[in-house]
Amino acid sequence: MPSTLRQERDRVRTERRRQDVLDASARVFVRQGYHRTLISDIAAEAGVGQGTFYRHFPDKRAAFEAVFDRFTELLFAEFAGMSANLPKDAREYRDSSVSALLRMAEALERNQDLAKMLMREAPAVDRGLEEKVASFQDGFVFLAKTFLDHATTEGFARPCDTTLVAQAIVGMGISMAHQWWTGRAPDVTLEHLINEVVDFAFFGITDH
Repeated sequence: MPSTLRQERDRVRTERRRQDVLDASARVFVRQGYHRTLISDIAAEAGVGQGTFYRHFPDKRAAFEAVFDRFTELLFAEFAGMSANLPKDAREYRDSSVSALLRMAEALERNQDLAKMLMREAPAVDRGLEEKVASFQDGFVFLAKTFLDHATTEGFARPCDTTLVAQAIVGMGISMAHQWWTGRAPDVTLEHLINEVVDFAFFGITDH
């Protein structure tokens, strides 16, 4: 019977190989798109046989979904610290928001081709992945609502319909991300853009 140490080494090795196959899948999907990608393309990119691919994923769709899940988990993780340590006042709320959004934006910038491919290709794969894209946006609405509910309960944000406001904030963020990626945003740094958007969400157009 394999020792506990050997079992752990085998588990780590298996997970590392799975991540290697996922990395290769992401590169090929970005280069060729979902529908033109073959499992043989992914295996060749990863430098493994097709049998190794099938040991980790039953089919191409499963690999695509795993790439999607891994990437979106990376983005949500940027808000983990804010969720674990909810802001104590409006200034901390504003600064924490800027910090988390900037980290997420930088991750999107580093993986811009992957992000564009996933948002473009996923809805065209099937209904399940189309719904997953919608759930991705809903997840950020839920996060924004959670922070707003906390702020209104603690008294450092005005009472409001937190669901509607959260949807508006996320919608604005998605719109600005699209503007940035298509080169139609103002010629400013990413940090300046995020600060301006957050300040608008917090203070509107009044002199604060």
